[in-house]
Amino acid sequence: MEIIEFRNNDKNQYTQFLLNSEYKDILQSWEWGEVKSKFNWRAERLGFFKNGQLVGTVQILERKLPFGFSLFYAPRGPVIDWHDQELVKEAIPALIKNFKQGLKNKKILFLRLEPPAEKNEGLAGILKDCGLKEYFKTVQPPSTLLIDLSLSENELIKKFRRTARNLIHRSERDGISIETLSGSQIDSSRLKGFYNLYRLTGKRFSFPLRPYKQFSVLAEEMADSNIRLYAAKIKGLVLAYGLVLLFKDRASYIWGGTGRHKDYSKFFNYGYVWEMLKDLKRAGAKTFDFWGLGPEDDKSHPWHGFTLFKTAFDGRRFDYAGAFDLPLSKFYPLFKLADKIVTPKYRATSS
Repeated sequence: MEIIEFRNNDKNQYTQFLLNSEYKDILQSWEWGEVKSKFNWRAERLGFFKNGQLVGTVQILERKLPFGFSLFYAPRGPVIDWHDQELVKEAIPALIKNFKQGLKNKKILFLRLEPPAEKNEGLAGILKDCGLKEYFKTVQPPSTLLIDLSLSENELIKKFRRTARNLIHRSERDGISIETLSGSQIDSSRLKGFYNLYRLTGKRFSFPLRPYKQFSVLAEEMADSNIRLYAAKIKGLVLAYGLVLLFKDRASYIWGGTGRHKDYSKFFNYGYVWEMLKDLKRAGAKTFDFWGLGPEDDKSHPWHGFTLFKTAFDGRRFDYAGAFDLPLSKFYPLFKLADKIVTPKYRATSS
């Protein structure tokens, strides 16, 4: 298997393969790499070629660290057929070999892969046999909820928990509506309104927050069809904002912010999500990624509250394979120890 780097004029080939893959993810998109490149990351895109045919892609982000070190990270990558174990056994060693060949005169802590595949012991064993070490936590949420938007609206809402349906109907009686903006329609005033609620929500739930500039760059880099900003309103009062990224027929609800209001705080979110799901369905989305779930049946977990909220919309729980590192420095154990001490095991959003 041959690993070849994609150049700027190869963007269409890279993107088309990604869009046609079962494992496509916005974090592996060319545009996402461009966004991250504005924030001390460098994006490298590689293709896996077998007998001259493109069989996989990966976008790897490089982050410069103090003292001349770097780390490399592939969020939701590589994108290959993870069902084909023989292909995985061939592709991952080829990637590692290619990566090590470019290490001369570089101080690298590790290469981290967070595959888009579903968690299973067989896959973990294959990755470990390739020389990777499973890390104790992931950067992206380790689990998510996937809602099937190919169903009709009636079929969809019937699957919701009864409490959710009742609260949706209550919010409809109170006149909930959503304003939808895409691409160039997302001006600075709307984005600042979103960011204010996002920041307050992050502080309330101890989410790691991203700077306002990242969202400004995101709105500029993403095509109009790839980004949507939702504002939920009742009687003219904005109660919530949500920023959704679309990648072909997959919609990912990565960032949001909700306010608190004495009359509406207990129910409006259900109506808001329902209105958003209907809009995304009309836009052609087939899968809605709710982006982050806590562990099952762990009431003490800090994500337990919003996990209960999300699962009220039914959907399928998807547990990702995890994070796997290729340690490349004698300082890697020290980094891992420090990481265990200073950062939480779970993060609600970190993109």
